[in-house]
Amino acid sequence: MSKLERIDLFDRKSGALFALFLLIIASLSLSYEYYQFTKFKTFDDPLIHASVVDQEVRQIGEQPRTSMKLRLENGASVRCVMSPYLRDLRGRDVLIELQVAKVSFLDYLKGFRTRGVIMEVYPSLSLKERWYRTIASHHSDQWMKELYGALFVATPMSQEFQTLVGAMGLSAALSISGYHFGILSLIAYFFLRRPYRWMQNRYFPYRHGNRDLFWIVALFLFSYLAILEFNPAMVRSYGMIMVGYWLYDRGIKIVSFQTLLIAVGLLLAFFPRLFFSLSFWFSSFGVLSIFVFIRYYEHWKPWQIFLALNVWCYLVLLPISLAIFGTFSWAHVGSIPINLVFNLYYPSVLVLHLTPWGDLFDPYLRQMFEAAEVKSVVIPMWVGILSIALALGAMWRKEAFWTLGVVGLATLGSAIYQIA
Repeated sequence: MSKLERIDLFDRKSGALFALFLLIIASLSLSYEYYQFTKFKTFDDPLIHASVVDQEVRQIGEQPRTSMKLRLENGASVRCVMSPYLRDLRGRDVLIELQVAKVSFLDYLKGFRTRGVIMEVYPSLSLKERWYRTIASHHSDQWMKELYGALFVATPMSQEFQTLVGAMGLSAALSISGYHFGILSLIAYFFLRRPYRWMQNRYFPYRHGNRDLFWIVALFLFSYLAILEFNPAMVRSYGMIMVGYWLYDRGIKIVSFQTLLIAVGLLLAFFPRLFFSLSFWFSSFGVLSIFVFIRYYEHWKPWQIFLALNVWCYLVLLPISLAIFGTFSWAHVGSIPINLVFNLYYPSVLVLHLTPWGDLFDPYLRQMFEAAEVKSVVIPMWVGILSIALALGAMWRKEAFWTLGVVGLATLGSAIYQIA
């Protein structure tokens, strides 16, 4: 019996209708955001409730100041500079007076900077912050607190540590993303499968077991996403999971540019703020690089795909990463085997943080970070843009696929030459 082939969801006509649907949804979403913006701008100095997302003392000009990132009750993000002696308010809700007379609608959507005065601090901590403090209690070293906070609950790293992690090529592994969602999904499915099968065989054998398990895991992941306060990269990942399963369940191709376009289009239409999220676009580009590879080498054995895909994603993401951030180190080259080991490390430390031994790897990790030396490299932005264009073209042409790999290798060679 021949194997049934999966089909594409849209032809040209239905694709055009779907694009029109997205435009209508995007128009409605932007209209609602503009309505919220006009309410926000009713007064030049409104009092508004906000949650403190991040707080860090930085050298601004000649004086240390507290840089505070807040998420307003209307969903907007804002950064304010305040006194360096301000106590730690991360995870707390505050009542703040903001100066918004010069804030435009575009600023409102992408996030803005302004002056603010905190009028009141509410005592309760967010669930995310309570989780972070529980995780941080396992560690005495500040870098380790930041590392595991970013890894488990998506708390921002300090500017210094983020630069170090980026120079070592570990940002993708240590900043929570769809990759971690995938590991958590497998863990949840593994533990739920046997008890569910027992209940299904005993009480409801007529149910579709895999479909039920998917929705149970999806509910678990959505709860986690809500606790993480809808981190943009995780929103993209969750959207891809939901769209992917809906297509798979109906016999439609998942690994295609069309699938990614549907997921990204839907998310941008319903949540237009994501358009200005760098982490959202990095996450989407990472998925595109995976799809491109699987398109040509899905016939390989699973272990071959697993090993080659890590090298491929490293090379594809390198040009745009270095073009934007411009930091590199010798440890960056070693990030490929580290990312492979991460598949065992992540679930291991997840379990360890449920025990008193959450700091088991701290001395070794500290030594690894201290040994890394951050250096600046210059990769033109056009190289990063070229890699994005080639990745898009590689969905149709294998010549673009090979050229994309060459650009990644050339970028790696240039970065090594610059720091040698």
